[in-house]
Amino acid sequence: MSKFTLRLVFAWMLASLATMSFGAPQGAQKAPDQPPPRGQFRPGEMMSGTIASVGVDRIEIKSEDGASHIVLVSDQTRYRQGEQEIQLEDLKPGDRVFARGQTDANKQFTATTVRRVTEEEMQRSQAGREGGPPGGFQGERLGGEILSIEGNQLKVRTRMRGEVIVVVNDKTTFMKEGQAITLKDLKVGDRIFAAGKEADGKFVAERVMTGQFGRRQ
Repeated sequence: MSKFTLRLVFAWMLASLATMSFGAPQGAQKAPDQPPPRGQFRPGEMMSGTIASVGVDRIEIKSEDGASHIVLVSDQTRYRQGEQEIQLEDLKPGDRVFARGQTDANKQFTATTVRRVTEEEMQRSQAGREGGPPGGFQGERLGGEILSIEGNQLKVRTRMRGEVIVVVNDKTTFMKEGQAITLKDLKVGDRIFAAGKEADGKFVAERVMTGQFGRRQ
């Protein structure tokens, strides 16, 4: 074998070694199908219930079955009510919320969004589940906070309609969480749901309910 041929073979061997040592793309040694790192979240999870307590980094929520759940929050969590942005400090025990987020490998649920449900949204949700308004009433309805009670008239502050006068009479029925009550059991500050109809600029109630609207009547 000539010296020229030996040189060619030697050059080819050097080139092959260089390719094996340095020619692979950076990071190519990582397995393309390796599992996601610990703590990888699953998208689209949701939790709902009534707030039991609010902390600096967590919210305790009780679901309808009475179970308690911890929802972790961070500076990345967004809070909303209707179309408005709110803050963690605006939430309080008794508020009904929906939390969307992810559960990590340690089974901790961290919320990306927490939405506080308004009375109107609760009523629409209840109506949708039962095929009509709570209690099977087919008619107009409103919900809000009692501002004053004068005789047979309740002044109610609603989110969508402002202040509305709700008139009750001897045919009006009153309920609290499935139990019959009377007008005397209502007080200023109570949140109510009224079913009835408009008449002469006032809302004549056939049924007035208070308590947890999420329960079936």
